[in-house]
Amino acid sequence: MGRRCWIAALAGLMTMAAAGCGKTNVTAATESASYTRHAMRGEVLGKSGTTEELTVEQGAIPDFMPAMNAVYTMNDPATFRTIEPGDQITGTILTPVDGGENLLANVAVTAKPRSPLTVEQIPPHLLLTGEAVPEIPMVNQAGKPVNFAKFRGKALLLTFVDSKCTEDCPIITARFQKVNDLLQHQGQAFAASHLLTVSIDPANDTPPVLRQYGLKYLDGNAQGFAHWSFVDLTPANLKKLATAFGVIYQPSKDGDIEHTMVTALVAPDGTVEQMWNGDDWDPKQVAQAVEYATAGTRGRL
Repeated sequence: MGRRCWIAALAGLMTMAAAGCGKTNVTAATESASYTRHAMRGEVLGKSGTTEELTVEQGAIPDFMPAMNAVYTMNDPATFRTIEPGDQITGTILTPVDGGENLLANVAVTAKPRSPLTVEQIPPHLLLTGEAVPEIPMVNQAGKPVNFAKFRGKALLLTFVDSKCTEDCPIITARFQKVNDLLQHQGQAFAASHLLTVSIDPANDTPPVLRQYGLKYLDGNAQGFAHWSFVDLTPANLKKLATAFGVIYQPSKDGDIEHTMVTALVAPDGTVEQMWNGDDWDPKQVAQAVEYATAGTRGRL
């Protein structure tokens, strides 16, 4: 049987399984609304100034929800500005009795780390739009070490595949090939961008294997690796990177690897710009998003 890749039908389901998180939105509560209230205590893992969202690793709330990473959108700019990753916070989760999304209120910082955490010190979690990507070591198809700092200053489009996959991975890699071709006609955007294919099969996808895999999509021209790299990581570093982008992968009983498909755009400043789940995105739109990112223009397509 060929390698099997599977795609989560719902982005929310993938996010829940990858990072154990449930997203809740915060809006202004109306005086007439009725809520049940639950005290929440947790540690801030992520903060996005772009979306004003927080990722909180919170403890179990009896008879309400298990311990999980929850994403909250805040509508209190003053409080939001005081909160940083590593902070311990408390708050009140308001649940509408007539249904609807939870609200987060009465947020307070109860403790801060002795010094601000670096990106590498923050526990692995699904990155929010606007969060910085950690510097995770990788090795490219030439056997040379690379990390995200190498691509700083360029718009970086990345995805996850394994070279033995015969179903969805060839589809996603062919779409990357189309994006690569489109960007070649964009002049400055081509020079100010880079494509990165990350292997989720470190046991098999050694640099020589990735080189041969990449050459199939570069028409045999090794010079194409200057704009499109194929990398592998140690199993531990792969887990960190996959968690950061919400990729779920696991071996199957027949020796295949099952995994979700995620494509992400990292802005020139090293922060997450946008993510696409599955393999049904339009290469033209993604190439345009890359072009916008090279020009410093934020905004989802």
